[in-house]
Parts: sequence; C-alpha cells; structure tokens
Amino acid sequence: MRTFVFLASLISFTLTAQVKEKDTLFFNLDKYYTISSSIELKQSNEKYTQKLAFQKMQFRQTNTDGYIYFTADSLPQKEIKPKKILSIKDYIENKKFYYDGNHNKIVDKWKLKDSLTDKYVIFFVNGNELIKSKNLEYISYYPIQKDLKIVENRRKDTLFFKLDNKYIYEPEHCTPKRYLLKDGGKSKTGTFFFEEFDVQTRPRFKSKKILDLESFVHSSRFYNSELNIIEDRNLSDFFSNYVVFLFRDTDNKDDYIQIKSYSTIE
Repeated sequence: MRTFVFLASLISFTLTAQVKEKDTLFFNLDKYYTISSSIELKQSNEKYTQKLAFQKMQFRQTNTDGYIYFTADSLPQKEIKPKKILSIKDYIENKKFYYDGNHNKIVDKWKLKDSLTDKYVIFFVNGNELIKSKNLEYISYYPIQKDLKIVENRRKDTLFFKLDNKYIYEPEHCTPKRYLLKDGGKSKTGTFFFEEFDVQTRPRFKSKKILDLESFVHSSRFYNSELNIIEDRNLSDFFSNYVVFLFRDTDNKDDYIQIKSYSTIE
C-alpha cells in the first residue's frame, strides 16, 4: 500500500514539474494598434461612415500591415503591479515575427504563437486596470476594398519553385490552369492547389535560387511526415503572403509562371 502511495505521489510530482509556469508580459493598450472585443462592440453601434473613418485613421496611425485583436480572459484586475510595461507594437513589429524574407513586414501567426502567445501570460494595462488576454491574434488590413477594386498587400518577398511535373503537376482539362501537389488533399480539410494568374507578370528579377517545392513543403510545419499529409488550408494561407513563381526551362529559355495558392473547403 505504501509503495502504491509513493508511486502515485511520484507520478503526480513528475506531471506537475513538466507543466512549466509561463512568464508574464505586460503591454500598453494602443488605441489604434490594439483592438479588444469591448472596443469592437462599441464600434458596432456606430454608423458605417464612422467605422470607415476609424479604419482609415487606424491604418494611417499604425503604419503597419495589420493590428492586434484580443479578447479578455476575465474582469479587469487591480491588485497586480507590473514592474515593466512594454509597447506591444514595438514588440511585435520586428523581423523576429515577420515572414522570412528581405522585404516582408507581414506578421507570421505561427511565429507569434510559438514565441509569444504559447510562451507567456499576457496582460494589457488600461490605466490602473490590468486586462488578461485570453486569445490574441494578428489581423491583416489586406485585402483592402477600395471602391470596386481589391487591393492586395504588395510588400511581399518572392519565392521561385521548379516545375518538376512530379511533385507538382498540371492536371488535364482544367481551366484556368491549376497545379496540384502529389500529397495534397489528404487532410480532409480541403485540397491545396496553385492557380495561374489570368494576367501574367514577369518577375522583377531572376532568382539565382530555384527551390525544390517538395523539400520546402516537407520541411515546413504544415507537413505531417508520419501520415504523409499536408495541412492544405494552412499551407495555402502561408503561400498567400508571398509572390510565387514556377520556373521551367523551355527550349533553353527561362519561363516563369506566376501562381497563387488556394484551398478548397470540403
């Protein structure tokens, strides 16, 4: 009996030790960069023209590609006294959280998750009150509807992949032209594919580094090597933050095809 109690206590201690307590970060509330559910609720009662005016001011004031949206975990607290209050905008708007590349200033939600939301307990300071964040995410302003046009974010880096017709291939009788992946469509959350732009544009530069798409996808977090499946929807979202070209050598001439990622919902 004593042995059983000892083992139970040992297991309980081991499990407790494995659950590491998170450190805490305190951030300021930014009127334009940090939007909460309570602020959103107030805006829902405003006129449409007032909402548009706020969104334009928000875009101009933040000078970023997006903003932070969070929901509160509980009622505001006053008993905690933060020693250091950080700027949430300065903390997030740096290359540590951006998609990889030289020009990208688009926040990668997966980097944000790994290095911030999964790692820390987050409080926002509002006067003498502290608001604990339950869910925090980065919302992009793009695509932006301007009159009858859709404006995409043009501040993206460019990726070049070789069209090998093995891992990535063009199915027959498909209009507009699409390109499928050998292991796409197995996740039961949709089917990933690339589609050619109706109006093709030449890349502004010729890349010296043509990537192998299969190696690129299989080394990413969106590939499950045990099940040999890709996360179709998340992979499509990832590629949407880049300008993507397929490269093929045709009659000793460089041929570039501009493509865009999609994922069908099943």
